[in-house]
Amino acid sequence: MPLFVITCTDHEGTLEKRLAVRPQHLARLEKLADEGRVIVAGAMPKDRDDLQSGFYGSTLILDFDSREALDAWLAEEPFLKEGIYAHIDVKPFNKALPHEK
Repeated sequence: MPLFVITCTDHEGTLEKRLAVRPQHLARLEKLADEGRVIVAGAMPKDRDDLQSGFYGSTLILDFDSREALDAWLAEEPFLKEGIYAHIDVKPFNKALPHEK
């Protein structure tokens, strides 16, 4: 299946809302992970030692059948729907390493 790298940028001042919506966000990603479709997913903190300083956003590498299928999934993303993400950038991704075992 095709891979996509998704870079999501947070609006400023959304830390409290981000933390409140996070369980919904993670539940959707965990479902994809259970299906083997999450290569990597995580937040980009402004200061990894002080998460209260906020986040730049998130980066995900996901496996979807098509860009259209990914876009449909992203349309239901809680962080987007709740106004946490200001922008989402999607690019195709070809994984070179690590090799599958």
